[in-house]
Amino acid sequence: MIVTRAQWPHTMEDIYKALDGVWGLIGATGVNGNLYRLERSLHEPLLYTLTEYRLSDESDIVRREEYPEDEKQAAISNFAKAIGF
Repeated sequence: MIVTRAQWPHTMEDIYKALDGVWGLIGATGVNGNLYRLERSLHEPLLYTLTEYRLSDESDIVRREEYPEDEKQAAISNFAKAIGF
């Protein structure tokens, strides 16, 4: 079985940079073909939201999980795992 990872992000550091950047958002296609998006809230309370969309249809939400600030690493790990890291 060939696993193709999305073109972006290339490294775990890319995930951290995007999430901690101005927009607080990163997205990529997962190993299952679904789109994943990890977002940081731009206001208090600080939350991280991991959303899985069916294929690339952003109106068809398969799953959405919210993580409080102290679970940032869990959110990043789950996102990274979903996209093949």
